Amino acid sequence: MPSKVTASLLAAAMAAVAAAPALSAAEAQTVAPPASGPASSAPATAEDLLPNARQPLPHLLTGGQPSSEQLESLAAAGYRTVIDLRPEGERGAPADEAEQVAALGMRYVRIPIAGTGDLSEETARALDEVLDGEAVYPAVVHCASGNRVGALLALRAARLEGAAPEAALELGLDAGLTGLEPAVRDLLGLPAAPAEPEP
Repeated sequence: MPSKVTASLLAAAMAAVAAAPALSAAEAQTVAPPASGPASSAPATAEDLLPNARQPLPHLLTGGQPSSEQLESLAAAGYRTVIDLRPEGERGAPADEAEQVAALGMRYVRIPIAGTGDLSEETARALDEVLDGEAVYPAVVHCASGNRVGALLALRAARLEGAAPEAALELGLDAGLTGLEPAVRDLLGLPAAPAEPEP
C-alpha cells in the first residue's frame, strides 16, 4: 500500500500531466535532434528530414532525394529503412547512397521507377514485400521529388490492398503524387481530373 506522501506525489504528477497543454499537429510531428547536435538546436521537422516530406501512413515518410545530412538525421531519428525509387545513375542521384545508408545502420532498398512504364503490379508488389513487417518501420520511401512515390503507393493500395480507386488516388496525392497523376488515374480506371477553370 503506498504511503500518503507517495500517493500525494502521484496525484500531483497526474494533475500536472492533465493540465499540460495539448501539442499542435506541427509540434507532434517533430523529432528530437541528433544526439551529436548542439543541445540548443531545435527539433527536426519532417521537412528537415526529407524534401517535400509527407507522412501518408503511420511510420512512413515520403518525399524527395535526401541529402547526406538528412540521411544522418533520419538515422538519428530512428528510421530503419530507406527505399529509393530512383534508377541507378539517374541524374542528380548520389552514387553512394546505399553505402551511406548502410554505414548509418539503416537498410537500403532500390526499386527503380524511371517513369510511367515502370508503374506495374510487379513494382507495387516489390514495394509491398519490403514494407511487409514491423521491423522495417519507421521507413522512408523517396524518389527525386515524391511524385513516383505517390504513384507507386497508389498502385499498391489499389492492386494489392483492395482500396477503392478513389481512395488509392487520394493516398498517392497525400504521398506526393503530382505530374504522374494522369497516368495513375488511367492505371486505376479513373476519369481524367476535371480541368481547372481559367482565371
